[in-house]
Amino acid sequence: MGPLATLPAWGHAALERSEPAANAQLAAVPAEIRLWFTEPLEPQFSGFELRDASGAPAAPAVGRTDPADPYQLVMQPGPLPDGLYTVVWWNTSAADGHHTEGSFPFTIGAPPAATIPFTTTLPVAAAGPSAETIPLPNMLARWLNFASLALAVGGLAFLGLVWRPAVAQPLPPVERRMMRVVWSGWLLAGGSALLLLAAQTATMANLSLREVMSGGALLDVLTGARFGLLWSARMALWLCMAALLLLAHRYTLAYWGALASASLMLLPTSLYSHAAAAQDAAASILADWVHLLLTTLWLGGLVQLFVVVPAIRRAAPQPAPLLARVVGAFSNYARLAVIGLAITGLYAAWLHAGSVEALLTTQYGRLLLVKLMLLVPLLAVAGVNLVWTYRRLLAGQEIWAGRLRGLVGGELALAATILLAAGAMTSISPARAELAQRAAAEAAAEAAAAAAAALAPEPTPIEAMQMADDLHIHLAISPGWVGENTFRVTLTTLAGEPVDDASLIRLRFEHQTQNLGRSELRITGGDTEGDGGVYTVRGANLSAPGDWQIRMTIQRPDQFDSVVDFTPHVELAPTPALPAVSTSPSPAPSPVETTPTLPYRTEVMAATGLLAIGVGGYRLGRRFRPWQGSRLLALMLLGLGGVFLVSALLV
Repeated sequence: MGPLATLPAWGHAALERSEPAANAQLAAVPAEIRLWFTEPLEPQFSGFELRDASGAPAAPAVGRTDPADPYQLVMQPGPLPDGLYTVVWWNTSAADGHHTEGSFPFTIGAPPAATIPFTTTLPVAAAGPSAETIPLPNMLARWLNFASLALAVGGLAFLGLVWRPAVAQPLPPVERRMMRVVWSGWLLAGGSALLLLAAQTATMANLSLREVMSGGALLDVLTGARFGLLWSARMALWLCMAALLLLAHRYTLAYWGALASASLMLLPTSLYSHAAAAQDAAASILADWVHLLLTTLWLGGLVQLFVVVPAIRRAAPQPAPLLARVVGAFSNYARLAVIGLAITGLYAAWLHAGSVEALLTTQYGRLLLVKLMLLVPLLAVAGVNLVWTYRRLLAGQEIWAGRLRGLVGGELALAATILLAAGAMTSISPARAELAQRAAAEAAAEAAAAAAAALAPEPTPIEAMQMADDLHIHLAISPGWVGENTFRVTLTTLAGEPVDDASLIRLRFEHQTQNLGRSELRITGGDTEGDGGVYTVRGANLSAPGDWQIRMTIQRPDQFDSVVDFTPHVELAPTPALPAVSTSPSPAPSPVETTPTLPYRTEVMAATGLLAIGVGGYRLGRRFRPWQGSRLLALMLLGLGGVFLVSALLV
């Protein structure tokens, strides 16, 4: 393994390891350069270049995805002169579509001795993840996608699963108004899909939206990327939904087919998401799809409820009782949707965050907290409608019809903000992945330091002693080479007692054969070690080989200054013995390492499954009506729970 630690396969395709490793010192040109990533890559939008110390391309070829393993990029660099090289890589995850870039250096041959940073840490491949910026076009495209699907899917479901079971006789003016909402959602879903395609293409190809619209990158994504295949499937379902909607006024079965097509339009979103990169991909994708579907059913139903209130007041002779039946039916339906959202949401929070630290210290975690805080007033308003408004309407108090619309409008405003947070969350790395990347950066720094220590020859400290006045002065210089050194001054009396009252020790450096000017280091009285009498300072004042004079001036309270000269001879650092590199072809690449099992995986999967089955079974057990909305949601939760229980038994 290289200096990068194993990362969980969630969020972005992070660099797992490389050959040669970051900061490697090689004696010969490697036969190939190979990079391993934590997620499968989109071949047309992933690769790497090799650049020399000037930044120019050092190899004619570009590293591409290995045909035998989509987790790897590989290149045969060919002959290269000795020197410092940088691998500059980029990729797009085929699991969730996020774009990632990075680089790391390695050296062929021994660099000049004076530049070898033996006394400091070698540069790290990645300096640790900085705060990830939220791509605004991507976030807005995702928000519009969620909102439009809520109108199309949730609006259509409200018509068939809430409205028609609740009313005794149809009210065509009201239903026409609801269908306008559905068709508006359908049109917006098509527009948001085009915007998503443009935004994702910009991300994959690392282009601006203007460059995307004027180039051929869109066609490359549609024909050569997994996202393009899923997008095409979604558009086919979009067209199918429209065709069935046109037939729905004649054939009841066409309505249910349109609703099924609309619900399946959500599936490509889940198949190309953080859930698709998770360890239990099948269960995670299903949970994500159920979460999206329940969200659209709830929010789309709120929009329809907002729309039908004035229409019912105009069309119905007694609107309050009819509104009460609609509110009651929707409340039962929405209540089960909210419970399902809580179950799937808790699982997603564990999967993508998993700790209080992740919630508080990452962008994803903070956005999740914002979502949760917005849910509190949203649920409070929904509770008012369920307990208070419903009863007043049932009692015939028509004034509450207007109040109902105002309360639902408040719910929709909060819901729109929650969808905006969801759009931002799906545009960045999950919290668990961000914490893992931080840990990997720390491990990389430690590994780089260990590599530097392994390459560094044994130090050859320079030591000298002088006596001046009543002082015994010992100077130690380590490692004793040209470059940065530690200067350690030990002061004792002639009787061997430590002297710890020196207020200033000045070291003045002057080369004896080259005109390098004078430099100086100062040690104040606070720079003591241990029990006193030892003073230290670091500096690169010994900047060239040869004979030096170090004039030391020691100041003490109520004492004359003590001055002594040291004349050390300094050499360049020894050249390290570099490891040999095999020039024979590498063995066949192995697949990426399996992600370690998450903590409490079995317990969380089992608990999620049991909760879903318990809620769904309880609802079905009260009274089974297959075409009532809450019953269909209960069946969905039963299926989800079964999948999770089976997944809990699989490792």
